[in-house]
Amino acid sequence: MIKKLDQWCDNVWIYFMCAVAAVVAVFLIVNWNTWPLGAKAGAFGVIIMPLHVIEEWKLPGGLHYFYNVMLGPKESDSQHLDRYPMSRFTDMITNIGMQFFPLLYLVLSLVTNLSTELAIGIMLFSFTEVFAHTFAGIVCMRWYRKAGKRTIYNPGFGTSYLLFLPAGIYLAVHMPTWTVGNWIGGIIALLVILICCVPLAERPFKNWVVKQGGRHICVQIPAIF
Repeated sequence: MIKKLDQWCDNVWIYFMCAVAAVVAVFLIVNWNTWPLGAKAGAFGVIIMPLHVIEEWKLPGGLHYFYNVMLGPKESDSQHLDRYPMSRFTDMITNIGMQFFPLLYLVLSLVTNLSTELAIGIMLFSFTEVFAHTFAGIVCMRWYRKAGKRTIYNPGFGTSYLLFLPAGIYLAVHMPTWTVGNWIGGIIALLVILICCVPLAERPFKNWVVKQGGRHICVQIPAIF
């Protein structure tokens, strides 16, 4: 079981996300003129996420180092920084969730009248990614300035600015309405993604992941960031 899970958490889940993104991209192109903005927003999220994941984990990879050092256990629990709060297993769940919810929002935009609210939710999510990686980059540069770091780049920064930022701007420019009700719905849509995909993805698996210290399911902390 662990061996199969290890294989899935290595590259297979990323291939799966790329396949889902490719299918949605085809539907987006074919239905561009008929889909409401919320459906387009959901498609943006589905398509961008695997590219974002590839940058964070593979090219160049290393996001987990900063994430675990900043948010992970301190002092007596510091030996768990290679597997909590971010391991290959927990981040797989987090990122598949961050692709699933935009896909769900895409469908809901087609069958309900919540297109604007869901578009705002994805717009806010896109800007949140940009803010998070900008903040992480500034902190990282301060930490490693003496080691020679001179830019705020960190894994995920590139796709945040090249993909999430343009997507968020497009949605903002083409938003049909901006009522208080729309904003409340959009904020709720954003919170659903963030809460379900981060604390609810990491916390329940903490004890199990921490126990897998000798397993490949954990991450390997690189020497440089």
